[in-house]
Amino acid sequence: MSESLPRPLVSVVVPVYNVAAYLSQCVDSALAQSYDHLEIVLVDDGSTDGSSNLCDAYAQADSRVRVIHQENSGLSAARNVGMDSCTGSLITFLDGDDWWAPSFVESLTEALDEYPSAALAMSAFARVPGRPWTAHVDNTVLMSETEVVTFFAGPQHTLATMACAKLFRRDALRGVTFPVGRLHEDEFTTYKALLSGPAVLVPQPLYLYRQRDDGITASVLTPERSLDAIEAADQQADYLLAAGHFEATAWAQDQAFRKRMRLVALLTRNGDRRGAAEQAAALAASVSTGRDLPRPRVLRLVRAAAARRPRAVVRAFTTTGRVREIMRRRSAG
Repeated sequence: MSESLPRPLVSVVVPVYNVAAYLSQCVDSALAQSYDHLEIVLVDDGSTDGSSNLCDAYAQADSRVRVIHQENSGLSAARNVGMDSCTGSLITFLDGDDWWAPSFVESLTEALDEYPSAALAMSAFARVPGRPWTAHVDNTVLMSETEVVTFFAGPQHTLATMACAKLFRRDALRGVTFPVGRLHEDEFTTYKALLSGPAVLVPQPLYLYRQRDDGITASVLTPERSLDAIEAADQQADYLLAAGHFEATAWAQDQAFRKRMRLVALLTRNGDRRGAAEQAAALAASVSTGRDLPRPRVLRLVRAAAARRPRAVVRAFTTTGRVREIMRRRSAG
């Protein structure tokens, strides 16, 4: 970053809810960043495990840390409160059980400094335990708006969608809020900022994403989770269609289609005949939307079959999934 220009203040929004076992590693990684012009906003979302006291201790020890205490309202509400209260021209999100490599902020601020047209910069991430997400480039690269859409609607969707591992210009988040009371909150939100302009991709895995057995992402699939995921995909498709991104619209519609098939299968396994019948009917009705959009022939055939016999298509989909899982386990074992 050029020394002749004032360094932008980076606001770090950290939702905190019962993560006392992990919070020190999280906050310490932020305080130890090589780029130190930070405002760290810890939003204590009604923690009951001692996290609240830890937050207060950090605020007393370092003037860059502020704490907001609120009644438990969920991850989305905590992030929204943090966004509303922060003052930096650049904003990033760090979940309270995750942490950063020491150069996370510096690498992304330098990327935005190098490419002033970019709405945001993002880094690759590593699941811990697990393997890092592999970037499709070797060096930091500016993606055009068209390339960002392709990046979003494909194998890189997880990185494209997650709110963390990104550094946003404040303007890119203007009018963007996380949906309170919903699961899959990133799926409802991040794409609006991501698709607002060019974006920079830093291929190094600088965000460390903790995999917890009791975490949100490890929660058992429920009909409620599925319905939120379907609605998020539907909203993405509507957004992409309005922007004229037809291939990406078809991709998002097909994501919603697959998720609804999984929901029908789940309700069937749960013995909810009425719910399964309602979702099967919704599956059949959904294929009339985007009938003329470009998509692979096999998906056209599957969608056409679902319009006539949705339950049969779901059974075939479920059987195919089971066979693939058996083959995967055999090859891994």
